[in-house]
Amino acid sequence: MSEQWGTLPPAGQPVLTLYDQSYVAGAELARELTAGWRPPAQPVNIALAADEHVFGQARVQLLDYSSQQVAYNRGGFLAFGNPLLTIATVAGSAAYNTHQKKKAEAQAAAQWRLADEGYAFFTDQRIALMGGTGWADLYYGALRSSSTDLDGIILMVNGTTPTKLVLWPQHWFYGLLRFLAYGEIVAYRDIPPHLRPYLRERRPDPPALN
Repeated sequence: MSEQWGTLPPAGQPVLTLYDQSYVAGAELARELTAGWRPPAQPVNIALAADEHVFGQARVQLLDYSSQQVAYNRGGFLAFGNPLLTIATVAGSAAYNTHQKKKAEAQAAAQWRLADEGYAFFTDQRIALMGGTGWADLYYGALRSSSTDLDGIILMVNGTTPTKLVLWPQHWFYGLLRFLAYGEIVAYRDIPPHLRPYLRERRPDPPALN
């Protein structure tokens, strides 16, 4: 983290949470885009089209929202001799199996699952994802919906399950995404009062990848 993203609070103000710092970064970006500022292209070591440029880059975790099959073992134990002990062990085996089944059902249910991690490059045509297990290009033309989350950006891409990019500051990158994909400036009309002192009068230059 750097001073650029608000880690140094104004005099007399507490340090913000990472989520609030992200929100402030997004609000600053929106304000500067509205004023006519445009993020500069960044040098990168990836293949680009002749007229393509990168305007933001970050480390990222790629999550898929999906279900999966999970097997569980039905365990059992039985004590003979004392009838009361036999009844107790039968009940214990049933409770154990019920617990295992519920645990397996929870693991199998649709949820966010880590698919890969690496780097995201936001260009004027796509989000290029360089992961540890491969490469993926999410072209804006296939993007059907996007939104911010507590720790990232949720994308609905044509023909795939929901995708989540866990990165920071997510509001800044979401604003960049909407601007690059649609020319849209995300509105921040009702900024919470406790965040207003953190808005700075300088351009929100995009982060460079370390």
